[in-house]
Amino acid sequence: MDGTALLRELFTPDEYDAVRKHADQLGVTVIEYVRRSAAERALERLHLAAAIEAQARNLGKLSIPHVERGRCGDGASSPAFERFLDTLAHPTESG
Repeated sequence: MDGTALLRELFTPDEYDAVRKHADQLGVTVIEYVRRSAAERALERLHLAAAIEAQARNLGKLSIPHVERGRCGDGASSPAFERFLDTLAHPTESG
């Protein structure tokens, strides 16, 4: 199974079309778009963690800032895409 087939199983047809449209606008493949989005999300989490640690050292308490997530072409967020990115950020251990 190639990556596109896996993404087609993960997303609903409407969600896949929205992701595909974003990829087309950027001139990249769907797989490349998802890879870049996942990498961007990982960097975002890394920066947030560093900011929270710095704030905790300075203020003695933690505050998690709100991050605006990407939106689909129609303005609605893609639940499947968010689940996919969350899964990449927090993989479960199998064994």
